[in-house]
Amino acid sequence: MKLNCNVIRDLLPLYADQICSDESRELVKEHLAECGDCSALLGQMHSMEIETRLRAETGDVLRRQASFFKRKSTAIGAVIAGIFMIPVLVCLIVNLATGAALDWFFIVLASLVTAASLIVIPLVMPENKLLWTLGTFTASLLLLLGVICIYTQGRWFFIAAPSVLLGFSVCFLPIAVYTKPLKGLLGNQKGLTVMTSATLFFGLMMLGIGTYTKSAEFRKIAPVISLPILVFVWLLFLLIRYAKLGGLLKAGICTAGIGVFGFFADYFIHMCMGSRIPLPVFRPFVWRVSTIDGNMKWLLLLSCILAGIVLIVSGIVKGGKGKENS
Repeated sequence: MKLNCNVIRDLLPLYADQICSDESRELVKEHLAECGDCSALLGQMHSMEIETRLRAETGDVLRRQASFFKRKSTAIGAVIAGIFMIPVLVCLIVNLATGAALDWFFIVLASLVTAASLIVIPLVMPENKLLWTLGTFTASLLLLLGVICIYTQGRWFFIAAPSVLLGFSVCFLPIAVYTKPLKGLLGNQKGLTVMTSATLFFGLMMLGIGTYTKSAEFRKIAPVISLPILVFVWLLFLLIRYAKLGGLLKAGICTAGIGVFGFFADYFIHMCMGSRIPLPVFRPFVWRVSTIDGNMKWLLLLSCILAGIVLIVSGIVKGGKGKENS
């Protein structure tokens, strides 16, 4: 019986696909009538075959639907792009007919390009829609600011542009680095890329402000205020990203550090500028205009240190339990 089952099971795939000989088919039928195990195996083979077919059909349907929606999106994007061209043409015709300069025309054109980057680009781009949208929106917004700056004969573009790039790098770059092309390109340096970009744009913004204001006082004060903050933020980043500590330990150290930095920041900055101010005084039962700042700084310091201690102790306890279990 065992030998017969082995032989029959070798024939079952041919039997299920109906490509075996008539003699083999009859032999398999006779055996299946008597053997429940082989019958169950045949049922499983039929189920797997049906599942395979369903998967193939489902994949084919999804591919067809994706292709259909892609064509629809492209068509809709083209129609919207055509609609955007209407005010551009109207503005151009009015400017030419009235003999006016084309300044307003270029402003309208740059504005519509900015709007199109958020509406048309996601519809017409087949892949990496988010990355293309963020990139084109940033470029078009800078173009719009540049056109307006030229039209108003201003010098503020080199303040506005780094400020916009700094805001975008803080808000959107952490998302963009996880998109498909950048994720593979940057590897494990995504956080470092975001921090470096934000620091660079911050430096450009401060440089632009100093150039625009032409203030010697600003150039003296700005580095003294900015550098300690940048150094502290970078220390937090390096601790979180590269320190081989548990998450609770990192959170506790960062929380306590933020409290200490917030408490001593003004004192340290004034000391670097050559002047001294007294440390905040804690008067928890006296809340006046003169005591609010000191009381709030002390409450922030005590709260952050207390929360930091709780997190650090929790991290140590959790680490100890992890070692015992291992």
